[in-house]
Amino acid sequence: MISALPGTTSAVICSACPTGGHFRKTSRLDLPQLKLMDDIGFGWNIRAEPASLFLALAARRLGRICQTKPWCSRRTGRIHSCCEASALRSRSMLRALNAQTSEARALHDAGEVLRAGTLEVGDGFKLYFEEHGVLDGLPAVFLHGGPGAGCSRRMAQLFDLSKYRVVLLDQRGCGKSKRPGDHTAQLHCNTTWHLVEDLEALRDHLQIDKWVVAGGSWGTCLALAYASRHADRVLAMVLRAVCLFREEELGFFLGPGPGARTVDRDAWRNLTDWLPWITNRTSPRIIAAAFRRAVVGEDSAMSPRDAMGKWWQWEAKLITARDPPALSRQPLASCSDVELPPADPPTGPWQDMLMWLASFFMGNMAVQALLTMHYVAERAFFLPGFELLDAARLFSFPIDVVHGRNDCICPVENAKDLVAVAPSATLHVTDAGHSQWDANNVDAFVRATDHIATCTDIRSLA
Repeated sequence: MISALPGTTSAVICSACPTGGHFRKTSRLDLPQLKLMDDIGFGWNIRAEPASLFLALAARRLGRICQTKPWCSRRTGRIHSCCEASALRSRSMLRALNAQTSEARALHDAGEVLRAGTLEVGDGFKLYFEEHGVLDGLPAVFLHGGPGAGCSRRMAQLFDLSKYRVVLLDQRGCGKSKRPGDHTAQLHCNTTWHLVEDLEALRDHLQIDKWVVAGGSWGTCLALAYASRHADRVLAMVLRAVCLFREEELGFFLGPGPGARTVDRDAWRNLTDWLPWITNRTSPRIIAAAFRRAVVGEDSAMSPRDAMGKWWQWEAKLITARDPPALSRQPLASCSDVELPPADPPTGPWQDMLMWLASFFMGNMAVQALLTMHYVAERAFFLPGFELLDAARLFSFPIDVVHGRNDCICPVENAKDLVAVAPSATLHVTDAGHSQWDANNVDAFVRATDHIATCTDIRSLA
């Protein structure tokens, strides 16, 4: 069922916001830096001050890509038509949604951290986690994006902490869950299926029988992959900016054909001008693999620092862009069809490598970009023929999907395709882009988690 939340949502997101102040008590940085931090996907890292510092450095390094005007968002909800059969199947959910007030909802108040700890999950990784809310609340886990963005305490405020027991974690290889070694060491034993089993180990460690699984962007892909193996542990889902890691989605994000490239052709040329072998049939996975090779220092044509800068400029452009093209359904070349062209290795270490690692390249920025390249190059380590939509056909739990129609990273077709196959899924299309912290996405996401908290049938299964 496709619907939009009723009424008008409007909010000004700033430290003086009278409707909730999404950034209140969170940072000393100015609004442009906050907007860059949130749009890139960092939110507030558990190590808030270091993350803020590195994002500020990144903003300057990448040419001050953020805007200088105050960040505010005013949107009007539109109710979309849906087929009568879908409306009948979801009558009870629709009544609950329509009963909600039209006033925009902001983040819930922050609470105290119930506890924090680490869990050894093998391969040299210790998983860092935190619990927020109340111990007897409805269990929920929020999965951050990236891959590799790290979690933010503000993510817990997407839930009413008087009713939920919210688990946050840094996925292996990022944040406080890094293994010993440099940025390249985080690629070792780092696949979707490793992350899935890490989640299951954490659930068991916390003695949670079943939980609500929520996430945004890459976190939605991980949530669906988790449910494909452990559906009996999922009470419900709330997903924002659906990411399915299909070949056509990777082509939309990074391919040379129709897709995000058409949003800003100059930005695309800046991204790929060092790869002369790209054609209209080049796989996006090959392009990601070329960047991965450069970032780990194995290509004399591009320094790790410059490769990272190009990648971040491209992502930042897409995060702030609007009016995305439609997702192309044309088949794409895959890594099994085309091999990565060879590159001449550098004759020695990059001279500025150590200095860069000690400043700009430290923290989540480096790891997120490298892990994103890694996962795109390997299509999330899904076997040929495996698709999350096939698994979703068997899900019996309710799924609330929030997706911005102006998302230029994860096209809205992803969400529509998921809702079309998942038996108990509802889609809320907003006028937002990709960012979790757009006022419209916050409003829709909070409404969804508030609704789940009131469902007695879900709470009875916890």
